[in-house]
Amino acid sequence: MPLHTQINLALLAGSFTFCMALGITGHLLRKKDGGLPPVPLFPGSKFPDFFATFYTVFFVLTFGAAAAAQCMGTPEETEPDTLSLISNAIVQTALYLPFLIIYFTLPGRNLPPVPLLRKLCWLFFGLLALFVPAMLIEWTGFTNYLIEWTDCPVQQDVVTELAKGSVPAQIIMLVMAVIIAPVTEECCFRGFVYNILKQKSSPVWAGVGSAFLFSAVHTSLAHFVPLAIFGLVQCYMYEKSRTLWVPVILHMLFNALNCLFILLYSASL
Repeated sequence: MPLHTQINLALLAGSFTFCMALGITGHLLRKKDGGLPPVPLFPGSKFPDFFATFYTVFFVLTFGAAAAAQCMGTPEETEPDTLSLISNAIVQTALYLPFLIIYFTLPGRNLPPVPLLRKLCWLFFGLLALFVPAMLIEWTGFTNYLIEWTDCPVQQDVVTELAKGSVPAQIIMLVMAVIIAPVTEECCFRGFVYNILKQKSSPVWAGVGSAFLFSAVHTSLAHFVPLAIFGLVQCYMYEKSRTLWVPVILHMLFNALNCLFILLYSASL
């Protein structure tokens, strides 16, 4: 087994273990404390916290198992099949659909609304916070050192498919990268994982745990650090804006700019 695969699997296992330990430890400490009851996960909702937590853990473990299987699989050199891409998009959407229905039908949290101008400012600073660290990491040569040391793939599969696929395949990948992935991933990792861990521990530890888990399930060792920073920034944007739509739109803009760069770069070759 290649070194980069071993490290990816270790990061997956470590992230899952950390999040599970954080949640279980927080639950036991709160139970032992015997003080005030814990803050409800979804205030004002009749949706049971236990079911939300159970469903989230089950889904994340399933998603992690799929990521691990993909990590250990042999990368295909052939052009991606359009039908298989459509099937993957449908399956991914269907799996995340309960998350979306549950989260976006929840009642408000009775928090003071954030003005629209301030939300736009958070979007602008969020984009800077996403791109600047990634550029600095590339400038230091850390990514190249990691690639040479572990012989890990330079690009994620989605980047390869977007750059080398047929036009229908590229359209599907654009829809998945710019629309489906931002909505579903933010709902899962920020809407559920982060909130559940924050309920059991603190915003800081919840942000670290959800960010590392978010990065690990992408199974891209070369981009693990930028993706972890991405997750941390998204948690911060979620807290400051008090709405999931700011990190969703930020995720969409970030992916759209990256996709545009990939398409322009591949067209120039």
